[in-house]
Amino acid sequence: MAARLLRMACAATASIGLLVGSYVPTLSADLIAPGPYTVAPADSLCARDSHLRAIERGFDIQAREVHHRPELEINLITDFRENRFLPKVEDVRAVSRLYCQATAHMSDGHARKLWYLIEYDEGFAGFFGDNVEFCLSGLDDWNVYNGNCRVLR
Repeated sequence: MAARLLRMACAATASIGLLVGSYVPTLSADLIAPGPYTVAPADSLCARDSHLRAIERGFDIQAREVHHRPELEINLITDFRENRFLPKVEDVRAVSRLYCQATAHMSDGHARKLWYLIEYDEGFAGFFGDNVEFCLSGLDDWNVYNGNCRVLR
């Protein structure tokens, strides 16, 4: 329901911009909402339970197979922030994306910056919900998200 409302709000915003004539589509490298980052409310999409569970499941796999530290876990995720939102725009961007950050409190006692991206309605084969990509600062051993998780910021 929330995703549907978000899509409707984005469509309405784009329509108003087209009517006014000042609408300029943005490219994926453009920052829609430059800092300071917005502290996300508890009901924010950045704090949605299904997205956080996806991050925790994904990190469990990483801890075993990439870091070779199966005992390392995310104990708690706090301090959610919405960094930017890139709405779906016809012929420019096929997917709506929300970039978030949070603090992950780890089982080894460290608190690490957690950067993640939510792609709406892009779960497995476009079905089954949203796709979530994440990176924990200092734990991107294979440099998948560039230095210090830069790709997901």
